[in-house]
Amino acid sequence: MKLTYLQNIIIYCILLVWAFLCVYPLIWMASASLKAPMEVMSSFSLLPSHKWHWETYAEVWKKMSFFRYFLNSLNVTFWTLVGVNVLFSMAGFAFAKLKFFGNSFLFYMFLGMMFVPGVTVLIPLFLIESKLNILNTHLGLILPMVNGTAPFAIFLFRNYFRSIPHEIYESTKIEGASVFRTLFQIYIPLALPAMATITTMSFLGSWNSLVLPMVILSTPKLFTLPLAVIFLDTGVFKQWNVVMAGSLISILPIIIAFFVFQKYYIQGLSAGAIKS
Repeated sequence: MKLTYLQNIIIYCILLVWAFLCVYPLIWMASASLKAPMEVMSSFSLLPSHKWHWETYAEVWKKMSFFRYFLNSLNVTFWTLVGVNVLFSMAGFAFAKLKFFGNSFLFYMFLGMMFVPGVTVLIPLFLIESKLNILNTHLGLILPMVNGTAPFAIFLFRNYFRSIPHEIYESTKIEGASVFRTLFQIYIPLALPAMATITTMSFLGSWNSLVLPMVILSTPKLFTLPLAVIFLDTGVFKQWNVVMAGSLISILPIIIAFFVFQKYYIQGLSAGAIKS
């Protein structure tokens, strides 16, 4: 049914209002970071009334050692992305192209993990990592993050690989190529949209993770950015401009990553929605 001109205007107005409501918290965060501490909660204006306090960012970045926390988050996120893409591309390929006993059963078991809330396994996870002596280490943070991405990553990789004609796999077998060579030289280059989607989702989850680092990490020098923001200002009177500056710094890489991978991200989600 074709919409009238008036109906289109109404729909666009509703979407614009909704977009503004979604973006407003981010605008307020940026505005608060540039205000004086006492002005943040006393003024409803989005613009500082007297002076723009750009020095707040320098204070957060240098004086509070925020660069160290940035590197910690970068380290954890990088190795999480490597683990997710390497392990689960292989798992997705196996479920999509290889025939073995229990293929469907194992796949649906992984999908079932999507319905298990992560907080329900924090105590067992803590006890296991304590026995393995990896508590309070970045390794103890990376492994659960990789594992937590398994259901979505395997689902998307498997669906994407199944959408690629099976004749390609059969022809590589006839040519004598090994399974690993077929995967990494043929299927992985074809699956870049799915990989970009999984990388973006894993990046968001790893970079923004707060509860898991609070449970695993106890040494301040190992803190990730979200955890560092919590302890950024421990004074009696909360300096919201400092907290907002730290929060804005922590989300900038996420915004940049999304715009860089946006095109492939949407393509990957569309491919993952194909019924197989």
